[in-house]
Amino acid sequence: MFTPDKDLTTISLLMRKDEPLLELLNLKGADAVTIAKRIIKRSQWSDLATSERRLCVYFLPDRRMRNESFKQSVLQVDCHVPATQDYIAYRVLERVYTLLHRKKLNKRYIFFDGQLGELPTMQGFFCAGSRFEFKRII
Repeated sequence: MFTPDKDLTTISLLMRKDEPLLELLNLKGADAVTIAKRIIKRSQWSDLATSERRLCVYFLPDRRMRNESFKQSVLQVDCHVPATQDYIAYRVLERVYTLLHRKKLNKRYIFFDGQLGELPTMQGFFCAGSRFEFKRII
């Protein structure tokens, strides 16, 4: 079933309710609007401040499978932190792995597809990412 908005919303809400993740992102006790501004469902933004930590969750192009009735959907999670806090980005990704790997979300199992290591980001920041995948019937 093709429900990308529902899938992103489910994953985003799972992350926004996880206390250990919120603590790593300096969002413990923050209001829902602040949390929503820092755990976002896209890869682009225009408002990163000098000390913020941000988590981006978004889809990449689907991959073909041998059986044409299925597609492999790819979800990428990027964590942006100030450059001096690079270790925090990896801790955030470890927590995201715990939240998502082998979990059933919207009637589909999601699996870790590998880490991406260091990714480009704004000057003065560090970014690391991971990918997850699940099978979608079309």
